[in-house]
Amino acid sequence: MKVQAIILPYYGIGDFLTHLPFVNALIKKFPKDRFIIFTKPRTKAKSLLKNEKNVKIYYIKDRYNFFSSIVDFFSLRSLFLKENIKKIWIFHRSPRFAIISFVSKVSEILGFGYGIQKHFLNSGKYLNKNLKKTFPVVKSYEFLKVNNINLTHLNPFLKVLQKEIDNIKKKFKTLPKPWVLIGFSSTDQSRTWRSDYYIQLIQGLDKFKKYSFFLVGAPSEYEDANKIIKSVKLKKSKIKIFCKPIEKTMALMNQGQFYIGNDAGNAHLALACRLKSYVIHGGSPPYSHTVYKDHYPKNFLSNLKPVLPSDGVIRNPNLRTIDTVPQEKGMDLITPKNVLKKILKNN
Repeated sequence: MKVQAIILPYYGIGDFLTHLPFVNALIKKFPKDRFIIFTKPRTKAKSLLKNEKNVKIYYIKDRYNFFSSIVDFFSLRSLFLKENIKKIWIFHRSPRFAIISFVSKVSEILGFGYGIQKHFLNSGKYLNKNLKKTFPVVKSYEFLKVNNINLTHLNPFLKVLQKEIDNIKKKFKTLPKPWVLIGFSSTDQSRTWRSDYYIQLIQGLDKFKKYSFFLVGAPSEYEDANKIIKSVKLKKSKIKIFCKPIEKTMALMNQGQFYIGNDAGNAHLALACRLKSYVIHGGSPPYSHTVYKDHYPKNFLSNLKPVLPSDGVIRNPNLRTIDTVPQEKGMDLITPKNVLKKILKNN
C-alpha cells in the first residue's frame, strides 16, 4: 500500500467540502493506497472523514512566526519521512509544501506550478497561466483534469456511519416527522439572517404543518440557540436544540426532510449529506450562480434551493471579503414570508 498526501490549506468546513469531490476522485483512482490530508483545524476534516478507512487527517497550524515556521518545517519533514509519502498533490500555489516534499525525497510532487513552486515539482503537469486568478475550485478541477484523474462521476457526498444514524432514530423516535433542520449560525455577519426572522419562519411553518424543528450548530452555539427557543411559540410542532459534534449532526441530516439556514458550514454539510437545503443567499451567491455549476455534479446541485432577495440581485458575486454586503443591504431583504413561500411551494 503506497502512501499519498493531499494538501488543502484552506479555511472552514465549506472550503473543505467544496474540495471533497476532488479528494474522493483521488481515493477512487487509487483504491489500494492510503491518503494523508493536510488541512486547517477549522475545516473539522477529522470529523468529516471519520468514516473513510484509508484516510488520515493532519492539521496544519493556523498561524506562524519565523521560529515556529522553522520548527514546523522540520516537524513536517520528519512526518513525511516517517509516513514514507511517495506522492503528493498540492492544491495550492504556495511553494512551502513543494519544498518540504523535495527535501523529503517524495518521488512524485504535483502542484499548480505557479511561481517558485514550479522549481520543486518533479511530476505531473502544471496549470495554465490563464487559470491563476480563478476560484480555487476551478484550479483544483483543472489540476486533476490535466493530470488524467477521471472527473466524469464526481462524488461530493460524505459517508455517514450507520451506527450514528441508528442512535439518532432511537433518541428522537417520539418526535413527529418531517424533521426540519435550522442552521441559524454563521461566522460572517454579511451571511447571517436575523434571529427574529428565524423565529417568524418557524412559527409560520408551524401554522401549516406539524414539524419537529432542530436548531443545529456547534456545541459553543448552544446559548444562541436557546435564545431562539425561548422566543418561539408553537401550536403544533416540537423544537429541539441540536448543538452537537459534526458526526452526530451528519447523522441527523441523514434523517431530515430539509434544511433552512445561512450560507455557512452547516449548509455545505447538509448538501454533502444529500439533504434538500434552502440556503439564504443575501450576502453571497449560491453555487448555481457561480463557477461551481460547471464543476459540480447535478445530483449535488439539485438539492440546493437558494433563497434570494426579492429583487433577484446576487450579492457579493465574487465572494471577496472587501465586497462584503451589510446585513441591511442583503440578508435583511429576504423576509420570513419570502422563505416560507418558497418552502411551501416545494414541499
